[in-house]
Amino acid sequence: MTNHTTIRLEAEKKEEFAKLCDNMGLSVSGAINLFVTKVLQCRRIPFEISADGDPFYSEHNQRILLKSISELEQGEGKTYNDVSEVLADRA
Repeated sequence: MTNHTTIRLEAEKKEEFAKLCDNMGLSVSGAINLFVTKVLQCRRIPFEISADGDPFYSEHNQRILLKSISELEQGEGKTYNDVSEVLADRA
């Protein structure tokens, strides 16, 4: 017997998740079932959850990002083709 569960997602996240699942050959339901199965096997959430959040979104990084965007919009700043150029410029 299959029980149904309803979850609420923001429309954009739902669409993005559905596309990602499809690219992996999964349905959204299948992906959720895999998650639940893994939680039950491990007896924990199978990834780290932190109150600190993603360090990319720290105030410091956001200030740098906004400054860089402003510089580029004003025709200043630098553009790079790949990460190796960024690293070489910082050396």
